[in-house]
Amino acid sequence: MSRLWVLALCLVAPTVLADPIALYCARGADYPDAEMRLSASGPHVVRVTFVGFNPSRTRAEWSLRDCLNTAIRLDSSHDILISLWYRERYSPDVQEFSKKRLVYRATSRSVEESVAP
Repeated sequence: MSRLWVLALCLVAPTVLADPIALYCARGADYPDAEMRLSASGPHVVRVTFVGFNPSRTRAEWSLRDCLNTAIRLDSSHDILISLWYRERYSPDVQEFSKKRLVYRATSRSVEESVAP
């Protein structure tokens, strides 16, 4: 069921507004760039991008949860889809670091783990 829901969220993603909001979350020695794109009609989308640093699984999961909590404080009235990305320093090319995503459901105020298709 959750895989279908994530797929549906991905199909709605083009309704996301253009200007991202920087999220200052998951701070530590090596912290990611995180941005949230608000949507008027679909889910908000959060992208957590590590630059030139491959986090451990524990660090990656903590970063996703910390940035999701920051996004929820910003606007919990919409569903939020959050994913983890990686790019080399001085390179514009990003790649998905992990297929694991978190989904916040505004109606139930719950968080689900899912795997990207």
